[in-house]
Amino acid sequence: MRDVYHAIADPTRRQLMRMLAQAGELPLHEMTRHFRMGRTAVSKHLAVLRDAGLVRDRKAGRETLYRLNAEPLQEVQAWLSFYERFWQPRIQALQQWLEEEPLLKKLELDFHFQSPIEKVWFALTDSATLSKWMMFKENNFKPVVGHRFYLKMEAVGDWNGVVEGEVLEVDEPHRLSYTWESLGEKNTVTWTLTEEADGSTSVHFEQANISSDQALTGAKYGWQGMAKQLEGVLAEL
Repeated sequence: MRDVYHAIADPTRRQLMRMLAQAGELPLHEMTRHFRMGRTAVSKHLAVLRDAGLVRDRKAGRETLYRLNAEPLQEVQAWLSFYERFWQPRIQALQQWLEEEPLLKKLELDFHFQSPIEKVWFALTDSATLSKWMMFKENNFKPVVGHRFYLKMEAVGDWNGVVEGEVLEVDEPHRLSYTWESLGEKNTVTWTLTEEADGSTSVHFEQANISSDQALTGAKYGWQGMAKQLEGVLAEL
C-alpha cells in the first residue's frame, strides 16, 4: 500500500480525484482528454491512487471504469484535525477583525481635456494654478516625492478646511500620487495621464481607502466640480 499523503501530494492526482468525485465513474480515455499527457501517464497516476486505496476500478466490457474511494482520506482528516487548535484562534481573530474594520472604498473618475499632456500636468502640480481650480485657495504643494503639503479653504462647521498630504509618486507627465488626509480619513489620490493621438489628454483619477459612503459621495461630487473648474483654467493657460 502506498502512502496516502504521497498519493494526494501531486496536483494531477488531486485533479483526478476531483473529477471522479464529481462524475462518479469515468473511463481512462475520458480523464485523459483533460490533461496534456498521454493515456500511459494518466494510467500511472491512477495506479498510485489505486495502490493507496483512493481509487477503485471495475471492468465494463472492454473498458475499465474508475471511481473514487474517499475512505482513506479519513486518516488525513484525523491528522489535520490535531493542528486545528493552532490555526482556529487565528481564523477567529481574522474574522473578528474583518467584521470590525470598515470595508474601504475607491472612487474612480475619468476625464478628457483638449489640452496637451504637459499643460494638464502643470495644472495638477503648480501651486498657484492649483489654487485657481481647486476649492482650496491656499496651498504649498510641490511635485517632489516625500514633500509634506497642505491645502486650505475657509472652515466649514467643525471642519477647519485643511487637507494635509505627502507626495508619494511623481512620474512627469504621466502619473502623480499623494496622500489625502482630512476629517479622520487618510486616502491616496492618484492621477494617471495619457496623451492621445490628437494631442488631447485623458486622465484617470483614483481616490483609494475611503472608509464611508458619505465620504465617497462627497469626494465624487467635489472632484467632478473641480474638474470642470480645471477645464476652464486649462483653456486660459
